[in-house]
Amino acid sequence: MKILVAEDDLDSARLLENILKQNSHTVEIVGDGEEALKRLRESRYDALLTDWMMPEMDGVTLVKRVRAEIEEAPLIMMISAGGDDESRQQILQSGADDFLSKPYHSADLMRILDDGLARFKQPEPEASFLTPVRIKGLPPFVGVVLVAGTGSQLNIPQLFSSIDKEAPAAYFLVQHGPEWMLRLLAEQVRRETGFPCYIAAQNLQPEEGHIYLAPSDHHLVINPPPISLGINSKPKKNFMRPSADSLFDSASAVFGEFCVAVILSGMGRDGAQGAGTIKAGGGAVFVESPGKNAMSSMPQTALDFKVVSASLPLGMIGEAINHQVALSTKNLRLRKQEE
Repeated sequence: MKILVAEDDLDSARLLENILKQNSHTVEIVGDGEEALKRLRESRYDALLTDWMMPEMDGVTLVKRVRAEIEEAPLIMMISAGGDDESRQQILQSGADDFLSKPYHSADLMRILDDGLARFKQPEPEASFLTPVRIKGLPPFVGVVLVAGTGSQLNIPQLFSSIDKEAPAAYFLVQHGPEWMLRLLAEQVRRETGFPCYIAAQNLQPEEGHIYLAPSDHHLVINPPPISLGINSKPKKNFMRPSADSLFDSASAVFGEFCVAVILSGMGRDGAQGAGTIKAGGGAVFVESPGKNAMSSMPQTALDFKVVSASLPLGMIGEAINHQVALSTKNLRLRKQEE
């Protein structure tokens, strides 16, 4: 893999270079963000590893500009001595895929890098879906399941700001990213949207108007009525744990036609197969309209599988969820009256 390192400290740069070359990667080193941006415009890289504090252009500014200006953006990892929550929040806001605090072990660096590159480079999956098996009994409310890739965490508070907090639905989110990112994201969503938002826990019974995030490195599933949450460490799906496909398949079995799936931008293929299961069971599937970069491969895969109810700009997805939840709630109440 071809990796660009942006680091102004020569010793730190050489350390990174040695670790990466020992693991069979090709490495180029630049000393500031301006030069890194120039290289990214001229050539394609599989990953960008950047320091935060650099002359000319710092790492946070670099990441923001890469996200905004580079069509074929690589995997982005920030490496910095600042590891407190305020520093991590700034990195989260910049759109980096992951963060590594100095000093670090080479094994930690390679684990994070290899996991990210595996998601980024995974092959196109076959369009094969589970046959929906509806659990007997009607759900107590509508279930909305969502997935967002690393780099899209910035959009989660914006999305939930446009969703009706009084709607009779519960929300279950797979956000790809490390534990610290999920914790800060939950805090940000609570603060900026007013939604109760928590990291999911085993056997927790979900409530209407609440958001539940899959914990880092664990699959989140929804267990049959009386509905509760399940957390497990089963093998990765699509190189991911948590995986949206695991969540979506379980949600289809519990909520059936009263399920809404949302796939936001992200690299990789996670969510498309599970979305197919939800669509086959009568649920609705919305995706964020793909752009032209690798961050759009998740919604694009769902579109390629032809399992999407509507492809919408981010700013319209909240209203689409509100409309679908209202429609599904009406149908759910009618079904309950018939029983």
